Amino acid sequence: MKNSFSVKAIIRKEQPRKDGTDRCPIYFQIIYRGGKTKTPSGKLIHPSQWDDKKRCPKDSLLKNVLMKEESRIYKLLLEMENNDEEFTKEYILKKIKGEEKETINPDFYFHLDEILKNKFAIENLSKGTKDHYALLIKRLKSFKPKLTLNEINSRFVDDFVYYLKVDLDSGNSGTNNVIKCLNTVLKKFVNEKKIDENPCINYKKFPEESSIIFLNPDELKRLINADLKLGNLTKGLEHTRNLFLFSCYTGLRDSDIKTLKKKDINESKKIVKTQIKTKDVVKIPFNKYWFEILKKNEFDKKKDEDLVLKYTCNAAINRHLKIIAKVSKIKKRLHFHAGRHTFGSLLALQGIPIHLIAEYMGHKDIKSTQIYMNTDEETSNNVMKKVKF
Repeated sequence: MKNSFSVKAIIRKEQPRKDGTDRCPIYFQIIYRGGKTKTPSGKLIHPSQWDDKKRCPKDSLLKNVLMKEESRIYKLLLEMENNDEEFTKEYILKKIKGEEKETINPDFYFHLDEILKNKFAIENLSKGTKDHYALLIKRLKSFKPKLTLNEINSRFVDDFVYYLKVDLDSGNSGTNNVIKCLNTVLKKFVNEKKIDENPCINYKKFPEESSIIFLNPDELKRLINADLKLGNLTKGLEHTRNLFLFSCYTGLRDSDIKTLKKKDINESKKIVKTQIKTKDVVKIPFNKYWFEILKKNEFDKKKDEDLVLKYTCNAAINRHLKIIAKVSKIKKRLHFHAGRHTFGSLLALQGIPIHLIAEYMGHKDIKSTQIYMNTDEETSNNVMKKVKF
């Protein structure tokens, strides 16, 4: 059962001042489940200026002052109730006077676990994002198994970055990702007043080299025409090629392809899919290339809730892609996500407006799409040969 309570100003007529003015002190009477107590307001009033019927001062200014304090006390009691704090006379009075000090568990990892538990539950984060935070915890505990809130300062962040870069030989991108997660956590710590300031605010990201891998038109053509008849590997290689090409033709991530259902393709044969990573809806117009792949997988026979493509594990697919790249005489280190990059890059090469590419790829920020405006050197040279000035 919740605590119920009330706060009301009262005049203590039984305690008149012995200074000849006959003024009496005003107290706040607090009634709560299990008891009641009083605390002085610091104000005095003559009994004739007190409205016994309305139980408040006749003077409106003093009345407003008392009402504000009543409201403040009530809010404090409400906080105590919401936090399931124990209602005792001594604690209530200390709370009102501001004499109580909340004891905060000094263990950094205790609060980190609490924040991430709530973050994961409320924000419905993707598995990839959760993995980033799991890595943060792993790196922090390997750096400092026991860590207190008082130790979180600029020196700690500098030492942690040094540990990541030097001791663990972490790359720039990996280091930046870990510190990015730490920064998010520490911002929350500041908001909840667990620490005074966020030392990550001064962190300067290490420069990251672009590792975008995509196929140019010639490479894509070689991959499409590659002879993959390699004994018992043939069926698996051909299926992997179809999955990869489906990504090249739609720009969908592996997580969205493996969860794509027939109902995600509407009557006009447009893909309308809620992305697993971002939770945003992406709309991809029909083209014959990706639809032909669905037809090969008996799309017409499937029901609305059926998955349209059979997707094996990423490890097996990436192993197959290495073989496919070798057969296709593609020297790039091919992985499945290169299909999405190929989609964006080929649309850019063919002059599709950047805002449409961003829309098809589900990018909220057009900056994410701008990476596809640059192509590899070979393709750039070929394009420039066709330009007429």
